[in-house]
Amino acid sequence: MSSAVAVSHSTLESFFFEEIEHVQERTGRNLPVEVEAYVVHLLAAYARKTHEAGRTSRPLALDYLQAKNQAGSARAQALRVVGDRALYISGVVPRSLHRAAINVKYVHGIGESAYGEIAGDGPLAVLGTLAQMFGEVADVIGDVVELGSNGDPGDLLAVYERWRTYGDPRDAKLLVRAGVMLDTERADVVQ
Repeated sequence: MSSAVAVSHSTLESFFFEEIEHVQERTGRNLPVEVEAYVVHLLAAYARKTHEAGRTSRPLALDYLQAKNQAGSARAQALRVVGDRALYISGVVPRSLHRAAINVKYVHGIGESAYGEIAGDGPLAVLGTLAQMFGEVADVIGDVVELGSNGDPGDLLAVYERWRTYGDPRDAKLLVRAGVMLDTERADVVQ
């Protein structure tokens, strides 16, 4: 985090709230208020404990299976943790999966299922909304991480090369927003 962020924001939550607001304004996406609040707290929590979603953390699928085998409130809490971790991975570090045997769609599926299994009424309704909007929420988080508040994707050539290599839809969106015309066949013909 830059010193400018530290000066203008007294908490991580206020920083992430402002960034999510900027992304929604820029992209025209609108997250429900309760989802926005949940995501702000999730991002702030993971910013304080990045080791829990890194390459050295347990495989998500194993945590999901273990959570499903628990009972009562322990099961609900464990499934929520799995859903949160899947959302964080999908939004913040999806490219870490390029070298893995799984892909982002697989992680999305685990997150959607984990949230969906514990969704309910009242305060738990937000988990049902997260299950239904998982991909869109991950995209908003990704835009916060990728663009920051200025909306600049940075090195367009690097983004293009990454898109050519991995075909990540997030990279395609960044390029199209920047005015780059993409050849979906990904041919090397200059037009």
